[in-house]
Amino acid sequence: MSKVFGLLLTVLFASLGAATSYLLWHAAGWYVIVQIFITLAIGGLGEHYVSGQGYYHYTNVNGVFVGRVPTWIPFMWVFVVQGTLIAAILLGLKGFSAVTGSGILGLVLDSVFLEPYLSKTKGLWQWRHVESGYFHFVPPNLNKFYAPIGNYMVWLFFPIVMNWLLGGLLFILSYL
Repeated sequence: MSKVFGLLLTVLFASLGAATSYLLWHAAGWYVIVQIFITLAIGGLGEHYVSGQGYYHYTNVNGVFVGRVPTWIPFMWVFVVQGTLIAAILLGLKGFSAVTGSGILGLVLDSVFLEPYLSKTKGLWQWRHVESGYFHFVPPNLNKFYAPIGNYMVWLFFPIVMNWLLGGLLFILSYL
């Protein structure tokens, strides 16, 4: 059952990522392809590296893996990065405000749905406390979330960086 579940999640998020990519293609053209490949690479390699550091591990419920990462995770990142930008634009934000809004929406999505439901309730990944981790400087009394505070920082900044990259490509390459 878990392999079927993993394949279904992969098809779901690859389809959602394709839909958001299609929508952004009309505004950004082929530059979206660059954003997709960088997001997939960082999503796959980054998740493989960080999960290997002991912060968390993906459970077998996810089914199909490449290394330590379920196949659906990099596609989810594409969907989240692009979907939050589209949502910010639909909320009336433009330019840098839309890019910043995408990060805020990514943080809210992780805080309200992904960590509480997919991790805690469904058990798709499990967090571990790491004494000398990247964000060990955060006092334990400030870290009251389900996941380490560094996880939420990533969900805030990764969409901002990837959507800034898309905007930067559009700006720079329009002058060439």
